[in-house]
Amino acid sequence: MTDNENTRPEEEILPETTEETASAPAAEASSEEKPIHAVQQNLRGAVFDEVDLDCAVFHNSNLYCIAISSSNVNECRIEECAMENAQFRNLGMKHASYQAADLKEAVFTDVNLYGSTIKHSGMQNARFSNMNLSGSEFQNCSLEGAHFNNCDWEDATIDGIPVRDMISAYMEVQNS
Repeated sequence: MTDNENTRPEEEILPETTEETASAPAAEASSEEKPIHAVQQNLRGAVFDEVDLDCAVFHNSNLYCIAISSSNVNECRIEECAMENAQFRNLGMKHASYQAADLKEAVFTDVNLYGSTIKHSGMQNARFSNMNLSGSEFQNCSLEGAHFNNCDWEDATIDGIPVRDMISAYMEVQNS
C-alpha cells in the first residue's frame, strides 16, 4: 500500500479507485502491518480476493457492488457505508460490526459471522446461505424480503429476542 497526502500516521487509507482488484495471500501479511482504514472512500465495484482484511475499518464509504471472497475479515467495522448489491463469499468474518450499513440485496454465502453485531442496517432482499450466525446480534435492522438458507442461529438474537424462540413460535403457529 502506498502513502499519499491523505494518510494519517495511525491509519492507512485505500486509494480512490473503482473496479480495483486486491489480491494477497494472508500468509504473506506481516504481523506488523496495520489494518486498513477506509474513510470516505469510493470503492464502488472493488474486488477483494484472498486478502487479509482482519480489523479493517470502512467508514462513510461507497462500497456499492463490492465483492469480497476467500478472505479473512474478522473483527472488521463497517459503519455508515453504502453496500447495496455487495457480494460476500467464503469469509471468516467473526466478531464483525455493522453500523448503519445499507446492505440491500447483498449476498452472503459461506460466511462465518459468529459473534457479529449488525445494528441500524437495511438488509432488504439480502440473501444468506450456509452461514454461521451463532451468537450474532441483529438490532433495529430492516430484514424485509431477506432469505436465510442453511444458517446456524445458535444463541443469535434479533432485537433482543432469541432466534430459536422465533422459529419455535413460527413452527407452533404453522402446526396449529
